[in-house]
Amino acid sequence: MKRPWYVTAFCVVGWFWLFIIFPEVISPETKKVHILLPSLYVIIIAFLFIALVGIWHLKKWGLELFFILLFIKNYVDNSAFKENNYEDAFSYNISLGFLFFLIYGIIIAIAFYRKMSKEL
Repeated sequence: MKRPWYVTAFCVVGWFWLFIIFPEVISPETKKVHILLPSLYVIIIAFLFIALVGIWHLKKWGLELFFILLFIKNYVDNSAFKENNYEDAFSYNISLGFLFFLIYGIIIAIAFYRKMSKEL
């Protein structure tokens, strides 16, 4: 089966996005928040890369893993870098990268999920 152009574009932009956010792992701000946060970011970024490889090879598990890790990364970003310390107020920041990949991933899932392979 031939890979559609929008899946190729999604994966290439995703790998470029991971390359851009990787310096976040070794930034001094990340190390100041918690000693284990850089290692958590490395794990999340590595699995996001693996998920994009799965999407590149048109596997369902790649798209599912990508969505799960996208939400985990956004949750970790919000909990680690919480700007206000109000316990009662609920604030959840959504980055532009999260919105872009969520919407684009949903479009790919709607258009192409049934045609993706189930096996590894």
